[in-house]
Amino acid sequence: MNRKIVTLGVAAFGVAGLQAADAGKIWEVTGSLRGFYDDNYTTSPEDLAEESWGIEVSPGINLTIGEGTDLEFSAGYAFGIRYYEDRETDNEDYGHELGISLNKAFSDTSVLQLSNSLVIAQEPEILNGGTPLRTEGDNLRNTLSAVYRQIVSGNIKAELGYGNSLFDYDEAYHSALLDRTHNQVNLDVIYDMDQTEYFVGYKFASIDFDGGDLKVPGLYFNSDARDNDSHYGYVGVRHQLNKEFVASAQAGAQYVDYYNFDLMPGLIPEDETSPYVNASMQWGYAEGSQLVAGVSFARGATDLQAADQETSAVYAQFLHKITAKVHGTLTARYQDSEINGGGVQVDGKTESLMLLGASLTYAIADNIWTELAYNFDELDSDIPRRSFERNYLSIGIGTSY
Repeated sequence: MNRKIVTLGVAAFGVAGLQAADAGKIWEVTGSLRGFYDDNYTTSPEDLAEESWGIEVSPGINLTIGEGTDLEFSAGYAFGIRYYEDRETDNEDYGHELGISLNKAFSDTSVLQLSNSLVIAQEPEILNGGTPLRTEGDNLRNTLSAVYRQIVSGNIKAELGYGNSLFDYDEAYHSALLDRTHNQVNLDVIYDMDQTEYFVGYKFASIDFDGGDLKVPGLYFNSDARDNDSHYGYVGVRHQLNKEFVASAQAGAQYVDYYNFDLMPGLIPEDETSPYVNASMQWGYAEGSQLVAGVSFARGATDLQAADQETSAVYAQFLHKITAKVHGTLTARYQDSEINGGGVQVDGKTESLMLLGASLTYAIADNIWTELAYNFDELDSDIPRRSFERNYLSIGIGTSY
């Protein structure tokens, strides 16, 4: 059994499997039912926090074809509905997650990897779109990735990549500040030494903010002023000791050109240069147990009226097989962000976001499990009326076939 948890709102950093998938099985249907308590479903300051009990239902389906061959295809879809018993606005949240991947080995020397991830949700942990706050509506995030790797000669390889991300928010304020299209292309030259690869690379990225102008009484913000081009230069290393341990790290610099800065002089800088870091590791230290961790430092979008934010983050997920039937999971993410631009009211202000989660899963049978989970979210912001704390507790049952 290969179990996928689609939270549609609870912080998640990976997919946990309780047992190996059935040999030769190409499809799987899953379903879960949870009861929950949320003490701040609006992610508001303490004096405005609203609480509610509720029920969450999430069915899903996964398909895998050609695993282990030169043409592998996989797809998964999950739908979630979360009903809040005591919410003043609409009582229901709806979410969708769709993932598709295709890996094609043309020969022993060339491989193409394609993937696409589509999410429609309300929670920032899933959207990862630049706001730490929950926002209602059918908010969309789609991410496309294409990577082609070719052995050039001997130990020398080349990797060409393309990525596209699209963000589309339903609510007017966040739409004006966060709707955007992000395109990027990168070229890496790799030196392969068996278990370790060393590489040097260049990446170009272009971001077009297309949500329209923000116009409210006493406030005007031109979203086109945030359009920018970025140039990255970096070096890195990837190491795979065996199939249970993989680690990678890259570091370099990012130069950003805000070519429309003159649309809002004084609020948007002309250009910026900053460090760029991305490192991660995955370690299967025992059967049914795994540690995933990483750190990053990069620029990204912000839902404040500013150019962007510099964010440093560290995260980890610890999955441990306690007994044959019981698994425990601990997740944590901490990030610290500094706002860039926007004038004296926000420029240089900082925000720290902490996401903590713990769950305990018991396998009632090979295809039935029950789960108890707790999540804690905290935002500490220099910006007035943004800080909040949130506790989320759930208990549920799930199945797969």
